[in-house]
Amino acid sequence: MSFLTAAAVLRNKAQFDLDKQPERWHVDAPFDALDIRPGRVVLIGAPPAAGKTTLTLQLVTNILERQPNLKAVIGNVETAPVTLIEKLLARFANVPLDAIMNRMLLDDERDRVEAAMIDRVPILERIGFLEAPFTIQNLIQAMQTYEARLAVIDYVQRFTLDDGKDARLKLDALMNHARILALAGAAVILISSVARQRSSNGSSTYSGLNMASFRGSAELEFGADSAYVLNNTPEGIASLQCVKNRFGTMRDIPLRFCGEFQRFDAGDALDGFDAAPTPTTTRKGAS
Repeated sequence: MSFLTAAAVLRNKAQFDLDKQPERWHVDAPFDALDIRPGRVVLIGAPPAAGKTTLTLQLVTNILERQPNLKAVIGNVETAPVTLIEKLLARFANVPLDAIMNRMLLDDERDRVEAAMIDRVPILERIGFLEAPFTIQNLIQAMQTYEARLAVIDYVQRFTLDDGKDARLKLDALMNHARILALAGAAVILISSVARQRSSNGSSTYSGLNMASFRGSAELEFGADSAYVLNNTPEGIASLQCVKNRFGTMRDIPLRFCGEFQRFDAGDALDGFDAAPTPTTTRKGAS
């Protein structure tokens, strides 16, 4: 049997030191409300085509820009590395993604893309894209080899464990491995699919998503320190809705999505709010 007393933890300066601030990776707006630091597991869920991969790429590069010695490994099951780079270049160069993907660039657009390819090398050199097999074991090995401390699993339901366990047991075991990574000094961002909800008229919809909407919600909820649902409308009015925060205040993040340039900008909390119409007053005697 092994245990520590509370007093022993307090006496251990490596574990508790009032004179030493904990390491935290600060993030620029619009993601500055997110608490991403070593030891944390952050979960983000979204419906299909909501922009979760775009958001993840922007969030990772934002973090790396503020932490010049930090490296990240992105395990994206569905999107090839060249496509991820094209998404990054659209935002870096402010050039439409379609123009980059189809290689139909105007002269000034090509100049901006080529300049971004050079200027962003210090960031791009610190992003590793995981290759198949997309397993948690392969991710951990890649992080050790690359000396990375930021991991992205996109998305968590498609990662495997090289064993014969059923889906829920696999997800539970994967979350345990994510926690092991966090305890070893990494931050882990998990991207999750979500399930449609049943509306009042019996139809299925992605509106009204919550913590229970994550596929495998019980396993994910137990393992994540904070959890967010990415909502996005066809008009680009988006938000990161906080549905869990183990260590702080639950705070939503309003966003605006620009698909053309693959970026999220700061939004307004009143975006999409339909105010009640102002009552019309009729003067006495008017018809």
